[in-house]
Amino acid sequence: MRFRIVMRTLDPALLATAVIGAFLRFSRLGDYDNSYYTATVASMLQSIHNMFFASFDTAGAVMVDKPPVSFWVQAFPAAIFGVSKWSVTLPEAIIGTLAIAMLYWAIRPVFGRLAAIVAALVLAVVPASVVIDSRNEPDSLLSFTLLLAAVSIVRAVQTGKWRWLIAFGVLMGIGFNTKMLVAFIPLPAFLLFYVLVAKYPIRQLVMRTTFVVGVLLFVSVSWVTVVALTPSENRPYVGSTTDNSIWTLVFEYNGINRFTSFIGPRPRQAPIQPVGRPSSGAVAPLGSGRPQSIQPPTIDADVPDGGLLGLFTNPLANQLGWLLPVGVISLMLVFVPALPEEVYRRPTTLPRVLRASPAAGQAILWGGWLATGLVVFGLANSTTTHPYYLVGVAVPLAATIGIGASLLFNTFRGGSTLSWLVVVVLVVGAGYQMYGSRTSVGDWTIAIVAVGVLLAVMVMAVGLWRKLQTEPLAMGALAVGASALLVIPLVGSLNAEGRIARPSFMVPSPALAPQLAPRDSPTANLSEFLMKEDRLTMRITLGTLNARQAAPFIVAGIPSIAIGGFSGNDPVFTIDSFLEMTAVEGPRYFLMPGQSAAGRGRGMSNEPILDYIRSYWRDTSRSVRLPPGSLFMNPSWSPDS
Repeated sequence: MRFRIVMRTLDPALLATAVIGAFLRFSRLGDYDNSYYTATVASMLQSIHNMFFASFDTAGAVMVDKPPVSFWVQAFPAAIFGVSKWSVTLPEAIIGTLAIAMLYWAIRPVFGRLAAIVAALVLAVVPASVVIDSRNEPDSLLSFTLLLAAVSIVRAVQTGKWRWLIAFGVLMGIGFNTKMLVAFIPLPAFLLFYVLVAKYPIRQLVMRTTFVVGVLLFVSVSWVTVVALTPSENRPYVGSTTDNSIWTLVFEYNGINRFTSFIGPRPRQAPIQPVGRPSSGAVAPLGSGRPQSIQPPTIDADVPDGGLLGLFTNPLANQLGWLLPVGVISLMLVFVPALPEEVYRRPTTLPRVLRASPAAGQAILWGGWLATGLVVFGLANSTTTHPYYLVGVAVPLAATIGIGASLLFNTFRGGSTLSWLVVVVLVVGAGYQMYGSRTSVGDWTIAIVAVGVLLAVMVMAVGLWRKLQTEPLAMGALAVGASALLVIPLVGSLNAEGRIARPSFMVPSPALAPQLAPRDSPTANLSEFLMKEDRLTMRITLGTLNARQAAPFIVAGIPSIAIGGFSGNDPVFTIDSFLEMTAVEGPRYFLMPGQSAAGRGRGMSNEPILDYIRSYWRDTSRSVRLPPGSLFMNPSWSPDS
């Protein structure tokens, strides 16, 4: 057994696939980060209090808008190597590479080496996975955690041991504490698989299922409950809520608001990255009157259709490497073993068939996960503005395509009329890819795919016609044709920019990141000025309205606070509580938001505080070469005090 495991580990194809996946992820390490989350890690390292509550700012005033587990993971390398773009994205790149091998090991025992290799290859190159695995978003850890949960529930069925069932519940709870309710999207498929496939009497099955649901709920709400029971004065304000309630964050901001699918049609507008979700690019000088967030121009090709059909058009289709049609066909194929002739005649025999056939049983797991994810993310309006959410279906899509590829391979070898389905899948898949990606990959890429598939289909067709489909030339042509379908996803991943799998030569990425500008810019002047400040008098050096403004200064080591949380709209302070804080802790300076037309309406709940600062604090903008009205100094502190 151990020798067999070692041989699987040393599978040359797996090693080559892992190398490809690692290159795509580690070659981008440090190129992109979400500075909102990078600043959170920097703040969490300042104290145990900040670490536990996932405080965005160093003063522990406002929580980040996600639970803390992913930031705890990022804090390990950041504590060792220092907070930087590459240190906070290092765990994601490692996790993403490990997921490739883990998926291989999960698929091979039941579906064989071919299915495992294809699944691993798809996961290695699919653009959404590559992009997220090279950024510090929570989605990478969530995807890996759900994969481990799937493996655990499979092992729980295979072995009947409690430890695997408990591991599943714990992992699902960890997933919840990574990105809250999004983690529960595959839960119905997981539980359905267990209920239908586990070989227990009904009473014991109900008891075990109830137990594991209790475990995952207990782990899920553990951190949330502590936050809820902690008096508000002893913890940071719950960011991105209007009532300082952790339950609002769970069920509204990270729940209903993420999946408002049934309240109206999806808006017809180009995808916009929300404030605080960074991309590459320079930031307009502070207070210059130009918008601090630059929206990309509207382009019809990038406007997704509403509903599930939007998954087949850009900018959503490119997240999955234009592989979705192949995935849908594979999804239908994976259910074939679960529906033999016996089930059609007597549907009540389905549980017995699933329990007798591991392949049929696991089709419920991987196919159900993919189907559930496509429905939820396809209908959710938030997927339009957050296309990278589709990384949530990358693992089941890869698994399903791998399983489908193995079934198609066996079908082709059979030489029956159904064998022509393989030729059709190659032609349809390649045609869709070439048409959909025509504006985002080079002509040479399209040419490689076209020539590869055309030659493969021609050889395969002749082989089928002459009943030579099992000969080396026909098998080689099938391998070439299948490999050609991964060329465009691979090139798409190489060209992907920022947090959206879109090549840099298409629409310029919006400059929404709170990045420190070059040394001769006003922002850099302010940063250098604040770095020289004496910090013994007050704990907080700089105040801003929203997290986008504060993040680069926190990352640079300047104690800063965003009084309005992530968007600037959180009612964290009243006038009285703000004055009480500024008299003792600071901030010494306050950086006003840009007064642009695009920015009006943001932070309205905090406008009284901003008006007070403009009226009673001293304008020191010119001392750091900023336009008037940009930087104000706290009257409770002066350089002479």
